Amino acid sequence: MDQLNFTVDSALLRELGEKLVETVHLALVELVKNSYDADATSVEILFANDPSGKMQIIISDNGTGMNFEAIQKYWMRIATTNKTLQKLSKVFGRPLSGAKGIGRFSCRRLGGHLQIITKGTNEGNLVGMQPNIEKTLVEFPWTKFLPGEDITSINCPGLQTTVGNDITGTNLIISNVSDEWTVRGYNYLKRQLAVLVANRGFKRKGFEEDPGFNVKIIAPQFEGVVQDIRSNLIKAGWGTLKAKINSEKQAVCELDALGIGKRKITSAAKFNLLEDISLELAIMVDVRTQIRDTSILSLGNLEKILNEWGGVQIKFKGLRIYPYGDDDWLDIDKERGLRKSSPNSELLTFAQTLKGVEPGRSLLNMLSMKSYVGNVEIGGDAEGFEPKLNREGFISTPAFDQLKGFVRFAIDWSTILRDYYIRESALREAIIAKEKFEEIVEEKVEQSRVIDSALFHLQSEAKVLSNVLPPKQKIEFEAVFERATDVIRKQHTANQVELAHLRLVASTSTLLLIFSHEVKSLLGVLEQSKNSLEILANELLPRQKKEVEGINDRFIDLKNRLVELLNLTSLVGKDNRKTKASQVALLERVKKVEKVFELITHKYQIDVDHTGIPNNIAFKNILEAEIYSILLNVMSNSIKSVIASGRNRKIQLNAERSGNMNILTIRDTGIGLDSSRFDEVFIPFISDPDGQLYENLDIRLNPEDNMIVGLGSGLGLGIVKEIVNARGGSIRFKRPTNYWNAELEIKMP
Repeated sequence: MDQLNFTVDSALLRELGEKLVETVHLALVELVKNSYDADATSVEILFANDPSGKMQIIISDNGTGMNFEAIQKYWMRIATTNKTLQKLSKVFGRPLSGAKGIGRFSCRRLGGHLQIITKGTNEGNLVGMQPNIEKTLVEFPWTKFLPGEDITSINCPGLQTTVGNDITGTNLIISNVSDEWTVRGYNYLKRQLAVLVANRGFKRKGFEEDPGFNVKIIAPQFEGVVQDIRSNLIKAGWGTLKAKINSEKQAVCELDALGIGKRKITSAAKFNLLEDISLELAIMVDVRTQIRDTSILSLGNLEKILNEWGGVQIKFKGLRIYPYGDDDWLDIDKERGLRKSSPNSELLTFAQTLKGVEPGRSLLNMLSMKSYVGNVEIGGDAEGFEPKLNREGFISTPAFDQLKGFVRFAIDWSTILRDYYIRESALREAIIAKEKFEEIVEEKVEQSRVIDSALFHLQSEAKVLSNVLPPKQKIEFEAVFERATDVIRKQHTANQVELAHLRLVASTSTLLLIFSHEVKSLLGVLEQSKNSLEILANELLPRQKKEVEGINDRFIDLKNRLVELLNLTSLVGKDNRKTKASQVALLERVKKVEKVFELITHKYQIDVDHTGIPNNIAFKNILEAEIYSILLNVMSNSIKSVIASGRNRKIQLNAERSGNMNILTIRDTGIGLDSSRFDEVFIPFISDPDGQLYENLDIRLNPEDNMIVGLGSGLGLGIVKEIVNARGGSIRFKRPTNYWNAELEIKMP
């Protein structure tokens, strides 16, 4: 019997080239994927003109290359299964990105002629400078592969030589390039390559450590400069964060971000154990409007990049240290899970300078660890960093703890600025929405009436719509619509109250600084008056002298009280950027606050008992000014309450340690608080929910003491709650025990 063999028509190459590789842009991506699979660490793509002036594309990589046998067995064989059988690259163990063997058809799609110049070893699993390199040159005249011709009958001239020591790699020179290239396609190419260059290094078991991958494009036809795809990727997200330690051991942070431009900060805090430290991070947000360069980054490739390559890596003297970058070594995701909202004291002060930002909640928009793509570089001059013997992380040292603090300072600062950006963007959108609404109603609307006007307009339009509905559906529609608009109206009212609260707090801080300045002037007057009285007393008769000396003693007492008060207010007035949160002993501060109120507590025979506060109780990670703000507000409330009650006037402060928390309890015999009001009193401007406090206080308070006790603004407990929550604590009213009428519990770390 005769034997028959299949033959393959050259038309198959065109079919495969155009159906498997739909566009020239995708074809070029496939060729770069081949370089990635060949364990290249860099690829250069050059769009240039050949000697005749026609465009050609040259793709050069430093991968394993191919020897003559590999080209013959795999490149020249259609539908080879080598990539199907081999799941990982030979040197770095990269998961192979190409699987259909369509690289050569990509070349066919790109142009009419291909020249391959490739250098590899006989083993085919080595990269870089190697001995006994085999160089192979092959020409592929695609235009000769005409329909009707048998593929096996067309020759592809090749040349094999041994060149000795040389660097492995492959050059593809594609001529007679297709004219399909467009700017849109070029941008598609960059976005696809961005996924590959996000590989900044990885270690896979059983393979050499992968140093990462990068692509550079030189394309004068599209962009006049060299395009470093990784550098472009870093700049494409919402922002680029850089930081370093300066000669003064401070953190110098720079952020270039969408919507806010370039910002810079130098920390007041010093990282005295750090030297030769820097970082560069891309901040990437999976929101289309927060991508700076959509020609390099899209939501589609961003998801792949963050899932596989997101994280803050550490490089020590140029080498990556694992597992940093693959884990949550900065506790970012941990704190996001705990809904940590307040930054440290220095950054809290910084947040207070940004319009619209709620300082105590400015970290709520913290991104996940995966959203930060980049490295912390520890240079050769750094000290105090000791890798473990297995090179899996550093041994815990004070220097490493400071490194974490440095990186978190930079990231937290950028988070506060992104919170500011979000709020400013919302404000701009609100202005645009207002302008569009004014176009609809054909009239100008005052800012204060925007919500009411919009709701009125909606109600008018809804009424027109509801009139065409069947009776039953009309009733249901109107009921739902009314509930929805009522929610909007009430929420808007609550927001306005909160805004007024914030404005008042801001103005109070300014008034406090003015008050401190005036008190200092008054102290000078008192000192002069005291000296004058002493001189005058020496010239008077004994009885008159005694009387003047009594007046002088009261002046001295008043001066001492004002000094104590000034010391408290100065905590708020001084530059908080230089103030660090620290451990603050409680008992000493309670005594100082009692001293402030001593005049009123003695006059109204109020017994303040703090014997239940041990000497060893201290609040951690808090500003001294915050401690005083808490104590002044709660003590003031208790004093007013016990005076208003008219009964046995007692205030008791107790403190104890429970687990990792300090519990401060303030009890009093005042007018008390109904349990239904326990939560309400923390809402700004609600100073007397039961309407009993100030009515009774007016009856029992001497008129001359009104200036000392005064009417409440309803801000005190709200401020206290903000501070306590921001410092990881909690505050609540409890049902009082024994004969007490009010009991407030504050838990703080």
